[in-house]
Amino acid sequence: MSTRNGPHARAHSTEDRPGGTGNKNARYSRTEYAKVLALQEEVARADADYQRLRNAYLEIVQNEPTHELALAMIGADMDRAHARLQALIGLPRLPFTNEPSAVMRRDAQRLADEKH
Repeated sequence: MSTRNGPHARAHSTEDRPGGTGNKNARYSRTEYAKVLALQEEVARADADYQRLRNAYLEIVQNEPTHELALAMIGADMDRAHARLQALIGLPRLPFTNEPSAVMRRDAQRLADEKH
């Protein structure tokens, strides 16, 4: 007995399936899903790099605040990692924003002044 024209025919039509032509909520194809996963991994890696550099910068600011060369080098790397993370997420680079290292240095200096 065929249900092709029966009461449930529309519930199981090919247009309602994920690969069908009429479905507006189609699932990702395997290649699209792989791209999404790869992008998520890349964002996670970029975030981990930024956090690692941020922690190193804070450690140097707290332990050796007069080490200008280390602060400049790690700060530049941290700024690049932050810009990469923003680009991956899709945030535009705004010309009037401060570099993260400059903001962190100012905050760390303020905290050091409050301690003393």
